[in-house]
Amino acid sequence: MKKIVAGVFCLVFLAGACTSKKNYEVSAHLTPQQQDDMMWKMIRYVGRAPEGLTFEERFYPPYDSFYREQARLHKFDAWYQEGDTHYFLVSRRAPSLVDKRVATGGKFVLKDDRITEYEEVFRTWKMIPDTLAKREMILFDKLVRGESLQPYETQYSNGVEYIEFPDEHTYFDKESMQWKTRLNLN
Repeated sequence: MKKIVAGVFCLVFLAGACTSKKNYEVSAHLTPQQQDDMMWKMIRYVGRAPEGLTFEERFYPPYDSFYREQARLHKFDAWYQEGDTHYFLVSRRAPSLVDKRVATGGKFVLKDDRITEYEEVFRTWKMIPDTLAKREMILFDKLVRGESLQPYETQYSNGVEYIEFPDEHTYFDKESMQWKTRLNLN
């Protein structure tokens, strides 16, 4: 009987070890200096651009000071790396009468210290920080695990706000590395 109990205990322990949760804590993967470096690499994609710039102009050195300010407005909420693919979750304060934040989750490939592929997989609705912290981690975990986020998109989420974009009109174009709309505005 003791052998059976010991065997069951070992099986439960091994099953738990195999399905352990991934560690998304940023400090477990990146030092503060590495966080700053990664934010600087990403900010011209994830941050707001100066009014009237083309996508290519975002990378011109005269806009460095603008993007340094953008980098200060963003913070990493989660991070995970698998091979060359870096999964990120960043948030920033959102315009609102009360304290709200908006988060962006995505992934990119880094080769020779340059981003060669970049995709924003979701952008959340503006939420109070406590609510965002809970909901964004659900989304990020599913992103890293390769699970569908469709149930969390507005049209499928039964009135619970998770993902604002993509939606039926807006999508992230991986080739141009920016959000686009399907609406015909003519």
